[in-house]
Amino acid sequence: MNFKYIVLSLCFLLKLSPIIGQNETIVTVSDQLTAQPIAYVNISFGDKDGIYTDKNGQFDLSLIASDRMQLSVLGFETKTIFVDSIKQQLIGLDPIETMLEEVLLSDKKRKFKTEKTKSINDKDFLNSYRNPIGSEIACLIENNFSGMDVQIKSVTIPSYNKTMDFSGKKKQVLKRHPFATLYSIGFYTNENGLPGNEITTESITILFDEKTDQLKIDLEQHQIYLPKNGLYIALLNLGPADVEGNLIPTSPFYEKETKEGLYKFPKHIKPYFPVNYSESKNNTYSRSRFDNDKTWTLFYLNEHKKDRINNITLGTELKVFED
Repeated sequence: MNFKYIVLSLCFLLKLSPIIGQNETIVTVSDQLTAQPIAYVNISFGDKDGIYTDKNGQFDLSLIASDRMQLSVLGFETKTIFVDSIKQQLIGLDPIETMLEEVLLSDKKRKFKTEKTKSINDKDFLNSYRNPIGSEIACLIENNFSGMDVQIKSVTIPSYNKTMDFSGKKKQVLKRHPFATLYSIGFYTNENGLPGNEITTESITILFDEKTDQLKIDLEQHQIYLPKNGLYIALLNLGPADVEGNLIPTSPFYEKETKEGLYKFPKHIKPYFPVNYSESKNNTYSRSRFDNDKTWTLFYLNEHKKDRINNITLGTELKVFED
């Protein structure tokens, strides 16, 4: 290679380097006071569209299909910004105080008994629900122990992940297909039978994969006590994950061309949550965190089963303290 060619190549790279820098689209969302990155921030935009930041508080700006977006996460003020106003690939959120003393109490060194309830798992994927990305299911945990302090020790989340497949002999068999989906766990007060204010806790994320038929979550260290009217435990679908459990940012929609134009279908992804039809009242609500109003509605597996009560029933392990 001659010297002239080397010089020309270097000049070309020097001219190209500013362009390469301008194409950088990774943005970090951080605490305005501490500069610490904020994991799993809800970023909503457009028509019920959105993504989440990853565990490092980062997201790809090229995935934002709008000129503005709204960022929200527990413990911080909601912020709406224009995409072209973002400077130096950094967004700061202002922290706020949201602690609810009625629910989060100091530990009590007293005698207690442990009360357990089982989760419902019918092991039937046809009677189970796949939650769309960005959607949240809230399940009521009732307090049936009047006048006593009750701490949530653990919660068991039922799931079923075998689906129909064809074997080499053309027979239908149930098979586990590989997948990984990241969820976060949230807690809400019970406001007249509906999920109310979100309760502050440390961030809790869980990973479902094809081997998960139920997932037991230890909550004892989070010191969560049941109010007199109970509380809701919510399961939020953050999206697919890689083999190491890291969130893979993706659109919550499939897109398909139709005669009427481009149509968006919500991405319902595994795991399957078994639906319980045997309870006497509705204890489960759902919503999309990418909606502008984020309204909770009664949970149903599909439109054809609204004549029956549809619930996702979690298992619980409670510490009931003596007086």
